[in-house]
Amino acid sequence: MSRRMMLAAALLSAVQALQAGAADSAFKVPASKAELEGIVRAEAASVKGTLGVYIKHVESGEWVGLNENRRFQLASVFKVPLLLTLFKQADLGRVSLDDRVVLEGRMKTYGSGLLADMAPGLNLSVRDLALLMMARSDNTATDILYGLVTPEAVSSAVAELGLKSTTIDMSTRQLILGYLGLDPAKPLTVEELSKLPPSTWTSPEVLERQKAFASSEHNTSTPLEIGLLFEKCLKGEVVNRATSDRIIDIMKVHTGAEVILRYLPMETPIARKGGSLERNGENTVFNDSGIVWLPGQAGHLVICLFGNDLHEVHYELKHKMGLIARAAYDYYVSRAVKAPTGRG
Repeated sequence: MSRRMMLAAALLSAVQALQAGAADSAFKVPASKAELEGIVRAEAASVKGTLGVYIKHVESGEWVGLNENRRFQLASVFKVPLLLTLFKQADLGRVSLDDRVVLEGRMKTYGSGLLADMAPGLNLSVRDLALLMMARSDNTATDILYGLVTPEAVSSAVAELGLKSTTIDMSTRQLILGYLGLDPAKPLTVEELSKLPPSTWTSPEVLERQKAFASSEHNTSTPLEIGLLFEKCLKGEVVNRATSDRIIDIMKVHTGAEVILRYLPMETPIARKGGSLERNGENTVFNDSGIVWLPGQAGHLVICLFGNDLHEVHYELKHKMGLIARAAYDYYVSRAVKAPTGRG
């Protein structure tokens, strides 16, 4: 081997060693629940804002939390209780998933999704709207469904599910207007919102409304209570087993899986919903939540990671939240591997 080739081989070995060391450092497997809790606290403390964490290993009942009973702005995570309400209404015969809705211009809502950019006249089933709401976080589809099942039915379903710290009382349109400091009772169209003068966003009235909304309970819940919804679905307790499975199947089709799944193996199955709110080019609300299927017989994790009042660069926040999810994943997988498989 020539000297040049030997140097190249040595350099490659050094790079690989550094990469392996970085991976080991980033993904150190917690040796105990206490160590996992320490990772959660450390990562949360480094976030410029408030982080809420709820992680439960469903089969063992063991859980880890931080601010798990504190209310957080849900952003698009409120679509989870809305989806459960829709399927409950369908089971009661009040709504059919095969009913059709014709898209009208007045229905279009700002924010994420596809329908706001599509021509009026599109004929969609209620099932189509539910899929768009979860798979594309489509705000127009969400608001159509919110009006269809009614706000009262959503509040009733939340109460029946035993959620005492969850309030869902706004459509996506109302939520965004309130968050921006505008009047939710005056439903601006997409075009009207885009034409507001820049001075709108610096007016004292709007800034004061933004502060008031941030401290309100509109469309809020706790990491623990949203986690409970996912657990009920997993256990077949939302209406029945078949309905719970259909809800999970819809949540397995998702977009924007950049937090919980960020550092998990690519093939990891997850049923999830995230959400964020942005003002002045900065996410002040950033959430992810879902059910993670662990490999082999390791079971399932319910993970809810909520961030509010944030002043964090988005990729740094995703990194920190991703490390929490990875630590939980590694800990519970390692516990399953260490568990005895039979009598010795």
